[in-house]
Amino acid sequence: MNVRAIDYITEDFYESLSFQDGELPDLETVSGLFYADGLLVNNSFGKPVTFTAETFTRALESQIVAGTLLQFMQRELYSKTEVFGKVAQRLSVYEYSFADHEIENLPRGINYIQFILVDDSWRITSMAWNDENENYQIPGEYLG
Repeated sequence: MNVRAIDYITEDFYESLSFQDGELPDLETVSGLFYADGLLVNNSFGKPVTFTAETFTRALESQIVAGTLLQFMQRELYSKTEVFGKVAQRLSVYEYSFADHEIENLPRGINYIQFILVDDSWRITSMAWNDENENYQIPGEYLG
């Protein structure tokens, strides 16, 4: 099974979300990476915040139009992908920034992404993430 295809999809997801001030993210590509409605869950807060791929991209668009989101960068720092037949799961450690992405010690988190193989193409079915905080630290073996 071509795990590299999953690497490309994950890279496309993070790159399509990222944009500089004065630009727009490629939200059409983000939506196209998901199978059916997809499910995205941000579990970094007191209660989970859930989205479909469509409501996730609409929420980002709304923040951009309102001027509350001027730029964003997210990139993968470490990954581990497991594949069994036509299903896969990826542990993806990421860092992100809403401003200058060249600074040290950017906020980080872990994203668990599930994939299925459909018509010889991998698609994301769901992802759930939690940002690192004082209670939840990313294990050292995931940080190299």
